[in-house]
Amino acid sequence: MRTYETIFIAHPDLVEEEVKALIERMKGIIENLNGQLIKVEEWGRKKLAYKLKKLTKGYYVLIRFLGNGEILVEIERNLRLSDAVLKYQSIKLDKNASGEVQPEVQPPVQEPPEGRETEPSKGDENEKEVKS
Repeated sequence: MRTYETIFIAHPDLVEEEVKALIERMKGIIENLNGQLIKVEEWGRKKLAYKLKKLTKGYYVLIRFLGNGEILVEIERNLRLSDAVLKYQSIKLDKNASGEVQPEVQPPVQEPPEGRETEPSKGDENEKEVKS
């Protein structure tokens, strides 16, 4: 199964129950086609970057799920046919994309073998102190 992320912009004049119904329809599609819902984020009403269908605001919703291409095709088909959706976009995420910032792994520090001392670098021998 692959991880997908779909974001859609719903009409800003929708009542909250209508937006919830639209989200529940998307959840149902994912579950009926044996997908796994990871998370749903409702970003709420926000100003659009440019006018869509003479509107300046939209209701943003993000859905992240595991599934196959069949689920994605069905979700996009439903979003395309819905008059309540202004725009949508879906992407396939990397296998290791979790949406969280991963800490950087520090390489282990290699110590010299026992009984040997490290030699000073050649640059250390040539350096002279400057006194003012």
